[in-house]
Amino acid sequence: MAAANKGTTGARQTLVNAEDQYNKRIDDDIAKLVDCFTDIVRVGENKDKDKFRVAEEGYQIESQSAQIVRSAESLLGLITELKQHLLLNDTALLSQLTKQRTEALETQRYEIKDTVFKMRAELQTTIYDLESVYFRSLKGA
Repeated sequence: MAAANKGTTGARQTLVNAEDQYNKRIDDDIAKLVDCFTDIVRVGENKDKDKFRVAEEGYQIESQSAQIVRSAESLLGLITELKQHLLLNDTALLSQLTKQRTEALETQRYEIKDTVFKMRAELQTTIYDLESVYFRSLKGA
């Protein structure tokens, strides 16, 4: 019993660690998004700037925009990972699907068995009829 509890505790700890990692990734990506948007808005002010400063800020905005795209892609990748994890590790759903498949196969097995028994009965009847016709023809000859 202690081994089962130890395994359950280990699995639970693994899930907690995975959740913490996912939460950290989400927090980091969202913080990057907010910082980048803040920088873009801050740099976007147009107060008596020379051409060099405008070009420099344009480059900075492009850099921040690229970082926003990377963060958004990271969040989308995280969503994909979570969906895969849910699909592959949802034991309740997997158990239910296995149970449904087992029930369908059992039903199919009984139907096939019933069909075979019916065919056997028909075959016995047919053989009996053929034998009786054959033996009558032998008696008559």
